[in-house]
Amino acid sequence: MNQQITRKEAIEFLGLDEKTFDNFFKSAGEFPCIPRVNEKARFYFDKNVLDKWLTSYRWRTIDLTLEDYKQCLDFALAQHFRGYVLSDWGTARQREFGQKITNWVKGQLGEVAVKKFLKKEFGREVELDFSIYDEIVPQDIIAVIEKGGSRAPKLDVGIKSSKPKSAYLVLSENEITIAERRSEIYILCRPDIPDDHLLRITSERIKKIVKDQQHYKLYKDRIPHFENIPCEVAGWCDIKDLEEVTSIPGVEFSGKRFVKQSGKLKKDKNEWEKLITRL
Repeated sequence: MNQQITRKEAIEFLGLDEKTFDNFFKSAGEFPCIPRVNEKARFYFDKNVLDKWLTSYRWRTIDLTLEDYKQCLDFALAQHFRGYVLSDWGTARQREFGQKITNWVKGQLGEVAVKKFLKKEFGREVELDFSIYDEIVPQDIIAVIEKGGSRAPKLDVGIKSSKPKSAYLVLSENEITIAERRSEIYILCRPDIPDDHLLRITSERIKKIVKDQQHYKLYKDRIPHFENIPCEVAGWCDIKDLEEVTSIPGVEFSGKRFVKQSGKLKKDKNEWEKLITRL
């Protein structure tokens, strides 16, 4: 028998914050509400449906360790010191150091999460490319590991990372229209990297620097340490399944984008198995 629960109860059951819950429910199509009699009626949810979604969500979420983070931070710092320019999403404004590093680290964490997910759940090993190039590397999976060696993938795969609350996979116009950058398959990841991640890995050094300062006692026990970073591998889609738009709910783009609601991505085990057979 289906159990109806309120929006508040649904938020508590899933363990999501309100913003993420509303994004997933209203914009991403991750899970539905029970049909309402009119637009002013309260939202109710089927607990069994939410439980099935939560089970899938937990299955697709990978813990990323300090070693994983180190690899990604190394890549981000190399990009920074080679002078690579990174602009804000949809604008021409350059980002400051902390934001650039966070975005590069976040992007690489998504790739590592996909690699670990495929190995853990399907026994499929792939190779990522963390080399630094003069041009952006068009594809993220560069080899499939098999007995006796490795081979090139049969598909071009792009792995994209976004915030945990993001409702859409979003690709720029250039990523789709420029043949050298275009992928056949896109995978969306949502790493939950804390905005103070640089503080967490330098906490002991910072404490030594400020321990004699006036306000140190107010925060000395509140400086966090590094913890594993959860990353949801949200799903995948073929390039033909992307929708061309100039906006998504809450965001007006400066030009064309190609998008897919995260809830409409392929994410069930049998759909991942189909992708692996093509890879």
